[in-house]
Amino acid sequence: MSFHDSDPDLPSAGDELKMSLPIVKELEKLFPQMDLMDSNHGSLIYRRALKHGIPKAYLRNYNDFLEVSKGWKWHDDLTIDTPLGKVYFCHGKTADVLKLAQSMGMSCVQGHYHSSMGVRYYGNSLGLYFGLQVGCMIDSKSLAFRYNKVQKARPIIGCSVIQNGLPIIEPFIKDKSGEWIGKLL
Repeated sequence: MSFHDSDPDLPSAGDELKMSLPIVKELEKLFPQMDLMDSNHGSLIYRRALKHGIPKAYLRNYNDFLEVSKGWKWHDDLTIDTPLGKVYFCHGKTADVLKLAQSMGMSCVQGHYHSSMGVRYYGNSLGLYFGLQVGCMIDSKSLAFRYNKVQKARPIIGCSVIQNGLPIIEPFIKDKSGEWIGKLL
């Protein structure tokens, strides 16, 4: 779901959902308990319904249409406690995640900005904090992502984890044809 123009050669949103369900099931086997951030694309159906006067109660929730258990919990934002202090998670609030961390007074993690990945730190009299911009899992060759071809910046494919309160970034290295080489740094 997107506000970008749809490519007529793409499967419909319903077809995409059907094709994704076996992959979602595999993810649920790996991660039966998961906290997920709502996103601009994920929430689009709810925003379009609101625009057209359709009550949210008429719509199915994420877990229902993804056919996953209640172990997957969706959040607009989330703050968790780690051994090194609180960490705030959101889909994306600002292009500069370090400024977000400074304004929140705690470490912050966000996504949304496809062409940015990294971690930056700041300190004050209360401690050391980080701003973590995670990578994305976009298939940049996909027709659904064709709208990005006019952009100079390209998505950074990768993931991040917080381990013992510290951020770890894992960019996925691709070969010259743009395919992941199958291993991390």
